[in-house]
Amino acid sequence: MSTNEELYKFPAPEGWVSKQVLDGFGYVAGPYYFRADPATPGVGFYAEERHTNLRGIIHGGALLTLADMSLFDICFRKIGRFKAVTVTLNSEFLGAGPVGEFIEATGEMTGGGKSLLFARGIVTAKGKPLLSFSGTLKRFE
Repeated sequence: MSTNEELYKFPAPEGWVSKQVLDGFGYVAGPYYFRADPATPGVGFYAEERHTNLRGIIHGGALLTLADMSLFDICFRKIGRFKAVTVTLNSEFLGAGPVGEFIEATGEMTGGGKSLLFARGIVTAKGKPLLSFSGTLKRFE
């Protein structure tokens, strides 16, 4: 396992903070950065060669992982802490993700209650849309 300094090779962009995820899939797929403003959803990562597909662009799975993480971030910033699992994640690929850029996801919670939460969002790089997504989270205690 790498040290935190090796993991976070890039400084957090202005207005963002790094969060240590040193195990599990988040460690392998990241590192991830989160918007510092607690009211504004946002999860991002710096696209590296290891995130690419065979054509040298960011792998769709890396973008979908970011979208999935963003569903939780979007809802957390609206309602606070909760435990949940992803029930659905719908997506449309809109553009190719460039290596070397900061890729970010943001969105809005569109509804929910005690058991289900609904959100939608967009993944972009330098303002260019890469992926639109929507999803449902199932809350549990």
